[in-house]
Amino acid sequence: METYGAGNAPTEKWFLNELKNVINKGKIILNVTQCSAGSVDMTKYETGNALLKSGVVSGFDITTEAAVAKLMHLLGQKLDINTTKSILNKSISGEISK
Repeated sequence: METYGAGNAPTEKWFLNELKNVINKGKIILNVTQCSAGSVDMTKYETGNALLKSGVVSGFDITTEAAVAKLMHLLGQKLDINTTKSILNKSISGEISK
């Protein structure tokens, strides 16, 4: 999911409920910023925090293109969801500066 600035998105109840429904079905939503510079920090603002509480995974400073490739790679390995989420939060080939 591409979000604004530091990982912010609308926080209308229907939207957050839909995110939770998708996540509860075992899907992963990765939060990447649409900005050309900067990083997702879902703890910085209330709107990002609402996404975090909904179960959205931070992509930190990964680009959208790298996020798609990383997700394809990880999902193709058929790992359990918690392992996949853990690896998404780590750099495996320099895609995240964290």
